[in-house]
Amino acid sequence: MISRTRGAKRLTATLLLIGTISLSGCAALPTSGPTAGEISRAQRELGDFDLVDMDEAALVRITRSPTTGKGRLALLATDGMVDTIGPGDVLQITVYEVGASLFGSRLASMGFTPATSNGENLPPVMVGRDGRITIPWVGNIIAGGKTPDELAAELSAAYRRNSENPQVMVAIRENVNNTVVVQGDVKKPGRLPLTLARERILDAVAIAGGAANPSLDSLVKINRADRSAEEPLSSIEPGSPDDLRLLPQDRVSVTYRPRTFTILGATGKVSEIPFQSPRVSLVEAIGRSGGPMDERANPAAIFVFRYEPAEFDGSPTEASRPVAYKINMRRPESYFLAQRFEMRPRDVIYIANAGANIPTKAIQVLSLFFSPFYTAKVLTQ
Repeated sequence: MISRTRGAKRLTATLLLIGTISLSGCAALPTSGPTAGEISRAQRELGDFDLVDMDEAALVRITRSPTTGKGRLALLATDGMVDTIGPGDVLQITVYEVGASLFGSRLASMGFTPATSNGENLPPVMVGRDGRITIPWVGNIIAGGKTPDELAAELSAAYRRNSENPQVMVAIRENVNNTVVVQGDVKKPGRLPLTLARERILDAVAIAGGAANPSLDSLVKINRADRSAEEPLSSIEPGSPDDLRLLPQDRVSVTYRPRTFTILGATGKVSEIPFQSPRVSLVEAIGRSGGPMDERANPAAIFVFRYEPAEFDGSPTEASRPVAYKINMRRPESYFLAQRFEMRPRDVIYIANAGANIPTKAIQVLSLFFSPFYTAKVLTQ
């Protein structure tokens, strides 16, 4: 009789221990994150983030503040020329004469090969770092900053001292000054000469073979003088202000930066998931992870954590504030809202644990210490 009493006392103590852990010791048990109540309490007590219940009004406000990144490259727009001569350019100068070819005979006596019956090609000349060139019967002259036509007119005037009616043509044989560099994740990176057709950003990327990765996950950065701007390649529309006309010495960089979101908590698969499409709704995002776990999740407490406002890649701006959007998937209308709620890069979806799951876990943990055989033995004592 005494042994049975002792066994009953032991079992009572065990049950009390289970109850104590169930009510107070939840934090000591392994969980996949806080409950909805803990998140709400943290928001009230700390105020470090905003907690917004997802409804029609909240969804309308979100859709009115897109973060596509459009308009960033347009801020670099400026006027400029693409046909001026600069250091490193190699010029081809041809002199034509009408009437007596006194000038031509002098060139021939020096061994220059005539281009036509009345035209002579001067040897190719490279523009120095100071923008100057040196040519026969003219000497040292500034070519940098001038167009080929302007330089030709100046040379024609200079040659009239030695020829009856000279005409000069200047062509840029090797274009170094009026070029841009296209680099990064393109198929054919390199230097691109600019023409009077006035190439734009998308032209340069296309000439470089196109982006090596999907345009949705590619960023274009333009370095122009001491300024720079970055924008998703997919947001640049042909001929738009963001499709900048390129200027000499611009640098076009294409970078692969895949858009992803992360899902945590009581879900079938905790993971970082790539978008792989232009738009991903909250319903699609949850579905990709396997959805909430029936035995652990609280479907009335699904959160999306992000910064508002944010950069196009999801990173916070100077005026950003953390926001947690809460959606109750126990309500049928929430499924329609979730279909219209679009995910953004770096979003974090958190599926909260069900509060009733904690006592269950406590019993499971304690059952590891008390096997059925030992429990039966205690009851029979």
